[in-house]
Amino acid sequence: RPKSAKNDDMSLDVLLSFQENPHTSVPRTAQAHDISQGSILNILKKHKYHPYKIVITQELMEDDFDRIQFCEKIMNRIDDNFLNFIVFSDEATHSIH
Repeated sequence: RPKSAKNDDMSLDVLLSFQENPHTSVPRTAQAHDISQGSILNILKKHKYHPYKIVITQELMEDDFDRIQFCEKIMNRIDDNFLNFIVFSDEATHSIH
């Protein structure tokens, strides 16, 4: 069972690991330092690090073209009140009460 990280030296080692290689994972770092993944996450949280995985999308997807077309139509509308008649929502179904 991996040890938990309780001292400042271990915290410093873990933080240096992530500075040297920001693309490393929590499980890989835990294994390299022989401490638990929970301890790694606690160290990161204590020092205001936020684990996330970057997803780079540099190309337009099929749905993006519809959005672009809609935005262009909106921008070209002359009537200033037009946007007052559109309901924007992320809900799949609507009901009138």
